Amino acid sequence: MKTNLTKILFITLTFVLATQASAMPVYLDSDNISVSIGSGTSSGTFNNTFNDGLSIDKVIDAPSSDAQEFHNQTTHIWYTASSVGGGLELDFDFGQSYDISTLHFWNYTSERFDVDNIDFTFFDSDMNLQGELSISPMLGSSSGISAQDIDLDAPLNVQFVTAFLSGSNRQVDFQNIGFTAEVSEVPAPPAVWLFGSALLAFAGIKRKKANLS
Repeated sequence: MKTNLTKILFITLTFVLATQASAMPVYLDSDNISVSIGSGTSSGTFNNTFNDGLSIDKVIDAPSSDAQEFHNQTTHIWYTASSVGGGLELDFDFGQSYDISTLHFWNYTSERFDVDNIDFTFFDSDMNLQGELSISPMLGSSSGISAQDIDLDAPLNVQFVTAFLSGSNRQVDFQNIGFTAEVSEVPAPPAVWLFGSALLAFAGIKRKKANLS
């Protein structure tokens, strides 16, 4: 009985501690998140946004936050809005809740076509608003384009992100968007804590009785 109780107690406490443990930062790309064209996208010309069988997943295919992107017809996203003020909306789904720490953006290298503004909106798994952010990204570096890294005030418990990209001259041209984040901490269910506490109390009673005998 003592051996079984010890095993159960160990397993329970291990689960609780694992649940509470801090996650390591992870780069979110096409391997672990998805992206789609949002319904808020204005009328316009998609140019090479979809090209030669490639999809909008080109937006999130950078393998790491420090990878360089090289501008060509198969790697970049180019969209032209029909009127000034229009733009391209992208909807990201992380698949689970994350606490975001850094935004990475690979912009185009020329003022003529680059992205001038991005409006981000962050939502939790129930589509409750978790935060908003507007940025005016820098021009991309040449010839290899490196990401501009933007530290965020850690929007918490984020699963869905909407990004609206626009250009002052209607042009939206860029390479990639990425995020660095940690899996949001999930509190252990109260039942687990209650069960663990009960086991600890029961173990104490057993020890006390053993000492008395």
